[in-house]
Amino acid sequence: MLRLLIVDDEPVTADGLFEMLSEVPDLELDLYKATSAEEAISRLSRTKMDIVLSDIRMPEMDGLQLQQWIQSRWPRCKVIFLTGIRDIQYAQQVLRSGGVDYILKTEGDDAIVRSIHQATSKIFEEMKNEEFLLRAKGQRKDVLPMLRREWFASLQDQGDFTNVNHHARLQDLDTPLNPDRKAILVCGRVDRWKEDYNSSDQTLLLYAVQNIAEEYMQRAYMLPVMLGSSYFVWIIQLKSPDEMSWEEMLPYVQGTLESVQHTSREMLGIPVSFICHEQPLSWDEIPKAYKLLKQNLILGLGSGEEMILIFREQDKNHFASDVPGFLLTRIENTFDMGQDSLFEELLSELFQRVPNHFSIYAQAYYAVAVILLNQWNKIYKSGMKPEVQGEQMIGRLLDVNSHATKEQAFRFLCKIGRDIFLQGKQEQDERTYRIIQKLNKYIADHLNDDLSLAILAEAVYLNPSYLSNLYKTFTGRNISDYITELRVERAKKLLEESHAKVQDIALAVGFDTAGYFTRFFKRHVGVTPQEYRSRLKTE
Repeated sequence: MLRLLIVDDEPVTADGLFEMLSEVPDLELDLYKATSAEEAISRLSRTKMDIVLSDIRMPEMDGLQLQQWIQSRWPRCKVIFLTGIRDIQYAQQVLRSGGVDYILKTEGDDAIVRSIHQATSKIFEEMKNEEFLLRAKGQRKDVLPMLRREWFASLQDQGDFTNVNHHARLQDLDTPLNPDRKAILVCGRVDRWKEDYNSSDQTLLLYAVQNIAEEYMQRAYMLPVMLGSSYFVWIIQLKSPDEMSWEEMLPYVQGTLESVQHTSREMLGIPVSFICHEQPLSWDEIPKAYKLLKQNLILGLGSGEEMILIFREQDKNHFASDVPGFLLTRIENTFDMGQDSLFEELLSELFQRVPNHFSIYAQAYYAVAVILLNQWNKIYKSGMKPEVQGEQMIGRLLDVNSHATKEQAFRFLCKIGRDIFLQGKQEQDERTYRIIQKLNKYIADHLNDDLSLAILAEAVYLNPSYLSNLYKTFTGRNISDYITELRVERAKKLLEESHAKVQDIALAVGFDTAGYFTRFFKRHVGVTPQEYRSRLKTE
C-alpha cells in the first residue's frame, strides 16, 4: 500500500482532504496529514512517503522549499501542489523543480483524485522498468561477486580485525565504503524460487534484486554480497555523513527495503525478506551480527515470506555452528527455508551415497544428528517443546548403534526432522499471535490518539508495510477495519452510557471534529450519533 502525506497550514483544509481521500473507494492509500512544513519534515524523517499533496504558500517554509527537501532524501516521492494561486510562473517553477502536478483548489476534488491516480501510475511504471534486469545481465560474468563472497567469508573467520588492511581490500572490491566508519547491516533472502528456475536463473535474479536496491538507495553506498542458498548481505553507509543522522538512517533504509521488496515481487516475481540491525555497527561487529541476523530471519513471523524485520540487541540468541560438506549444508538450509519434504529427499540422497563402511556411515549420521540437535535446542530456547520427548530420544539420536539397520536410522532421523519442522511453524505462528495481540491492545488503549500505520509499527517494532501485510495475512482483515470497528463500538457505548456531547465523544474515539465523526458514524451505523441516541431513548 502506498503512503500519501497531506500538507496544509490550514487544519480545516488538511482535515477535509484527509476525509475526502479516505472515502474514495478505488484509492488504497495509507493517509497522513501535517499542518506545517516542519511537521511534514518530522513525519518524512521517520516514515517513507510515496506521494505528498502540499500547499505552496505556508509560513516559514513554503511548498517549493519542502519539495526540494523531499527530493534530496526521497527522490522517487511524487509531490503534487495544491494552491489557490493562479500564476503561470508558479506552475512553471513547480514543474521545473520536479513536482508532478499543479492543481488549483478551485478545480475541485475530482482533479485532485485524478492527479493522485496519475502519480501512483508513475510509481508503478518506474518499479517495472526493465533497466534493472538489463543491468543484471551485463554483470552476470563479473568476477566481483565471487571476490566479495570470499572476502565476507574471510571477515567471518578473522580473529583480529585490526591486522588486515581493509582499506586496500575494499578498494579491490570496487566499493567506496570506509572501514573506519560504522555501517548498517542488512541480511536478505529470496524466500521461494519457482520450480523451473535453475541455478543460472537464480543467480541472474539475485543480481536483479541487488541492482534494484542500488537504484533506490541513492543517498547511500552499498556493498552487496551474495552468499548462496538464496541469502545475501548488504553493508550500507551514507554518502554524506553530515546530511543525515543515524536516527534518520534506519527509517531511510526501511523505506528503501519496502520499495525493493515490492519491485522484486511485481517485476521479478520473487518474494524477498529482509532483516536490518537497529544500530550502526563497527566492522569487527559485523561477523557476529550477521549470524544473529540470519538466525532471526530464519525464525521469522507469520508465513515467513516477504518480511521486513528490525533486529534489536535484546533479541539475540546463541547461534548454531555450521556443518561442513555440500550436501550436509543443503540439508541444514532446508530448516532455514521450511522445506520439510526436501529435507527427507536430501537425507535419503546422503544415505544412498554412504558406502558400505561403518566409520563413514557413522560420520554422516552424526553430522545430521548435530544439525537436528542444533534445531532442537533452538526450539527449547524459545520455550517450545518438541513432540518427541525425553532423554531417551536424545540418547538414541547420539548413539548410532541404537539403530539395528541404516534404514531404521534413516526413518528415525526423518521422524525427528518432521517434528522440528512442525514445532518451528507453531512457534512462528505463536510469535505472530503475540504481536497481533499486543497491537490490538495498543489500538484499544490509544483509540483517541494517532493510529497511523507508522505509529502502530513503532509500537510493535516492525516495518509499517510488513506489519500491514502480516496483520491481514494472519487475521484476514486490514488494521484500518479493526480500528474502525473499535471506534464504532466505543462511540456506541459512550452514546448509550454517558451524557457526553457529540464533540467530546468524537475526541474520545480519535476524531478532530464533530462533523467528521458524524459522517463517519452514519456511514458505518446508518444513522447520525444524535439519531442513534434518540432511538435509545424511545426504546
